[in-house]
Amino acid sequence: MLSYVKSFFTRTKSTLFTFNNEPFSKFSILFIIILDIFLFITILTGIDSEKHMSPDVSVKYPYQCQNHFNPKHKTKIWSNTSYGYTYDVFPFSEYNSFYTPTNPGYYGTENIQIHEERRVAEICTELYKKIAVFTHSKEFKTNKELRNNLRNNKRNILAEINSIEKRYNTSLFEEISSSEQDIDKSIKIKYYDLLKKEKNIDMQIEGIKELPRYTGYQAYVDFVNKNRDQFKKEFDTYTFWQPFISFLYLLKFTLPLLILSFLAYRFSTKLTKKASVPNKLIALISSHIIIITLLPIFIDVMYLIYHIIPRRFLEKIITFLYKFGFVFLGYYFLMFLGILSVGLVIFFIQRSVSKREKLRKEMKEKTLYIDAYNQSICPNCRNRVDYTKNYCGFCQEELNRECISCKKQTPKHIQYCIECGE
Repeated sequence: MLSYVKSFFTRTKSTLFTFNNEPFSKFSILFIIILDIFLFITILTGIDSEKHMSPDVSVKYPYQCQNHFNPKHKTKIWSNTSYGYTYDVFPFSEYNSFYTPTNPGYYGTENIQIHEERRVAEICTELYKKIAVFTHSKEFKTNKELRNNLRNNKRNILAEINSIEKRYNTSLFEEISSSEQDIDKSIKIKYYDLLKKEKNIDMQIEGIKELPRYTGYQAYVDFVNKNRDQFKKEFDTYTFWQPFISFLYLLKFTLPLLILSFLAYRFSTKLTKKASVPNKLIALISSHIIIITLLPIFIDVMYLIYHIIPRRFLEKIITFLYKFGFVFLGYYFLMFLGILSVGLVIFFIQRSVSKREKLRKEMKEKTLYIDAYNQSICPNCRNRVDYTKNYCGFCQEELNRECISCKKQTPKHIQYCIECGE
């Protein structure tokens, strides 16, 4: 089986870069590259359309949905007072902690009705419905906009206050406060006016309706608390199986294409059809389709192999090594992987160099032999010989070989048999 696969790829390789046993011209290479790019993009687009039925984890369980069920999630909220971020944790009390899809496909305009979206988990659509009860109300939207505007105004006011305080130190500021000059009075009036505005904004922010007082908020909190374990179970299960399901959809698209291309290639490379130019074109194109189709399959297989060894398994190994003081084994393993990787790279590079050197020597030997044959001299000792004989009488160099077609002797390294012409 392995030998068959190896011979198949060897034959396919020969049809990828040659036509009629001749290398491509520059224009042919250009058009082949254009064809390959077109095929690659089309195949990837087709694969994506199939994988659409098996959405990524972040699509099935959007981050906006995951955050509500994650008890450790913290929403960053900018604080105008500390000029830094504060964190809002579940049950969230900040207006900005709530996000629901704004796409009109999700919600109706008159009533809160989420559009059926098969790619999003049902538990997430139910969560969005619970949140939409209060976040899509006119009062919530008005208060959220008002709150954001007030906070922006406060940010600007605090910036002005901070600028004045930095410009004038404490002692100078006290002198300005007691001064009777017009310019000093204006600075003093502006400063205290800004403080009054800041206090007024704080009062307005405090007067905005708090989230727990909205109708539907408590139902949302109860829903999250009730379904948190169920969400984690569904999420972990889908996270593990999604790559396998996605791979099946990839095979659904690529396998028929591979089979058809392989059959076309086999048909076009039959001995009875080999002399036909159309069949050679079929062999050329089908071999390119086979290789390009195998690329995404190979990438997905590598990802599945990586996925089978999940990160938590590696974390357990690392934890075990730290716990029992065997951390050095991890470093030994890393060194082994590094040595193995570099060794394999060197091996394949040197093997390629050896093949090229061997081919170069064979070509040189062939050229020397043909020159010797044309001059009727021995390619080894350079004495005059008779090529109707099989060996050189001076050095025993073999001059002829047996033709595989007519079984008669013909000069070595000559392309066609001098007896039968094969």
